[in-house]
Amino acid sequence: MHTRDLWLRVRRVACQAPMIQVAGQPDDFMDIDAGHINMDIDEYVPDTPATVPLPPRFIYVKHHPHAEKFPEFIPLDCGMLNPQSALTPDANLAPLHDDQPFKPFLNFADYKFASKCVRRRMPNAQIDEDLHEMHRHVYSSDCHVSFKTHRDLNQSLAAARVSNIAFHSETLTIDFDGRHFRGPFEVDIEFRDPWRIMKDWVCDPTLAPVSTWFSQEKFLCSRGTIEYSNPLYDEPWTGKTWREVDNGLPSGGKYPSCFLGLHVWLDKGLVSTKVKMHPILFRACWIHSTTRNASGNGGSTLAGFVRMPDALRHVDPKTLKSSERAEYNRLKRIIYREVCHLVLAALKKRSHNGEAVKFGDGIIRIAYPGVLIESMDFEELAAWLAIRNSRSLHPCPRCLVHKDDLHRLSRIFTIRTSESMSRALAQAPKNPKADRNEHLKQYGLHDFEVHVHFLWEFSNSDPYKAASYDCLHFFDGGIWGRHLWVVIKEYLQNNGLASDFNQHMSQFPRWRNLKHIQSPTTIDYSEGQTFLDILKVFGQLLKYYKMSDSSATKIRILLGLEVHTDTRLERLHEAIGEYEKICEEISRKHGKVFDFLKQHFLGHAIDAFKSKGTSRNMNTRVGEGFQQEVAALYKKTNGKNAEHQISVMDENEETMARLDMLVDLWRHSQEDDDELDLMQPAMNSTAHWRLGSPDSQVLSHRLDVSRDPLFHDFNFRLREYLAHHHGSHLVSPQDDIKVYLCPLLAVTDIVDLNRSSPARFSTLSISPWWIGHVNETSYAATPRFTACPVRIP
Repeated sequence: MHTRDLWLRVRRVACQAPMIQVAGQPDDFMDIDAGHINMDIDEYVPDTPATVPLPPRFIYVKHHPHAEKFPEFIPLDCGMLNPQSALTPDANLAPLHDDQPFKPFLNFADYKFASKCVRRRMPNAQIDEDLHEMHRHVYSSDCHVSFKTHRDLNQSLAAARVSNIAFHSETLTIDFDGRHFRGPFEVDIEFRDPWRIMKDWVCDPTLAPVSTWFSQEKFLCSRGTIEYSNPLYDEPWTGKTWREVDNGLPSGGKYPSCFLGLHVWLDKGLVSTKVKMHPILFRACWIHSTTRNASGNGGSTLAGFVRMPDALRHVDPKTLKSSERAEYNRLKRIIYREVCHLVLAALKKRSHNGEAVKFGDGIIRIAYPGVLIESMDFEELAAWLAIRNSRSLHPCPRCLVHKDDLHRLSRIFTIRTSESMSRALAQAPKNPKADRNEHLKQYGLHDFEVHVHFLWEFSNSDPYKAASYDCLHFFDGGIWGRHLWVVIKEYLQNNGLASDFNQHMSQFPRWRNLKHIQSPTTIDYSEGQTFLDILKVFGQLLKYYKMSDSSATKIRILLGLEVHTDTRLERLHEAIGEYEKICEEISRKHGKVFDFLKQHFLGHAIDAFKSKGTSRNMNTRVGEGFQQEVAALYKKTNGKNAEHQISVMDENEETMARLDMLVDLWRHSQEDDDELDLMQPAMNSTAHWRLGSPDSQVLSHRLDVSRDPLFHDFNFRLREYLAHHHGSHLVSPQDDIKVYLCPLLAVTDIVDLNRSSPARFSTLSISPWWIGHVNETSYAATPRFTACPVRIP
């Protein structure tokens, strides 16, 4: 923001604030009250700084130098400006001039019907039934939908998907020479090009208002002065990692350099009682969280599936012997890693060299992609990073803590980096194999058949630093749900307090977004959200049981904040220290062991928030919600090659979401048009006897400029015809002629051979409804209501 503009904005605020000095350019210091830049009467004094009144409390936003922007001030008091209030994808969007934003559908009715079918995931039988009833006029005497069956709908959807980023298929060949599992194994995978996905987000002008492409530093300031003592963290670009990447990018070139951080989520999930799938989702970290974490344009995108070969999909690991199980797990890790490598391969070279892209705001920048956030549970994270599982000597994906020290939350351990893990792998002895494995165990690594992790070769993509803190899996369903709540529940049951506790839980007052869990002490297994709902109420019942400590509740509240400052994170650090002492006491009294990975990973939460923003940037709730969508889509498949069918259906939903947005934006941009009517009848009417015109009225001179050769010079020829054959109906040159197309009636010629002289005559078969409704003439009407009869041919 220009300093002069900032002065104007802040000056309008009706608050008293002290004056501070703000540096500016020579043309910034002028007499603003003069009203115009050319009316300035004050002479510029080079060493005189401008004084700008600042509000008592505000957020100071300092942009990275690559952004080439002046600092911004976000007032927090006195009902001042609220710059975040209008952050929507259609903000500041220019009027759209496309008169058919629903293309390639034939008309608006086809688009609306397709949108409804895709959104509701209607089965083909239901679509055919609805179309049949519509064309039989069960609901209305008029039907604008041109589809006859679901096949017609699928053809239109296929045409609409052309503009999307399509899935393409490749086959991976994994050579595996094991004792029990011997390859090669062929892995068929369908996936999307991640670079095309990222470019689609970056180049979309509708997403430009909700995108931030450069890192920022935010500071919470008070007393009307700019202070740097209390940094603020919310979105990923306010974290240290993004800023460090920006600092390392080239500067001073023709185009500014820009980092595009990618959010990667993957997890396995049941789509039926027997079938599991492993979808991979991408999200754009530069898009604001309100859009990024929602559905629709700018939200998460399905990149593909991790699909095991058929030979492995039918193996039951529980029936394998120890040596077979180890070999089976090793083969799965190789496949898992190679599939992910293939999916992300398009980003490798660009992460080093960048690529010039014209962004949605019209500015060309050099984009450098990279993986910023990995949002996964520990099982998937171990496979992704090729580290050993949570029961190994060094199970943490972020550091080299020993498994016996996982309960020590206050201690600092050696951090993993790509360089240190690569060095450990290079130093491992080649032979014997037992010595090599023993060496790698000290670093929590599996042996790499390809000698490197694929993300080690990426720039700006440290796979260990990208491992993030997820409240749902690590705290809600981990520390609290699987450990603390189990201890509390056993205590209540052993002391005869369980029924009393359940009664108090049921009597807790109703509140918005507060789910009441019936008889929580009877729940043995549930999802993380259920345990979070129990914790929300449990914290309020502690006083009734004369228990004053609520450190778990404090920690969960601080973990879930959508804006963090250094002050708040210091409070979180203190709460974790108190919680560690309580865990030690619980261990002494109840024998509970807190040496588990999710307990330890709480110690990495603060660093994760400072590096990549708050927990909403890393949560897996969006991905978990997508698993439900995959399960719903799976029910529409026939079970054979289900991943491909789900990919097509996901493309359909993506296509209709994009068209829904375009239609909404177009309608908003045309709100002043009183004649706007999207519900135009189709050109090819399905009812052969429909009364009236199958098309809306059109001015005669508009037909002259149409591409149809049938209407060449139509306006001139029509006026000439009317003047010559209907002189009594005068049409002045300034009058517009509105044309209503005549219905074309099918007739049958019949020759009567029984008569002495064969006669040819025409018959017209009509339904009883036609009688009394049909008019033999159609009209060309002028604004003066002059009607000229034109007989039906």
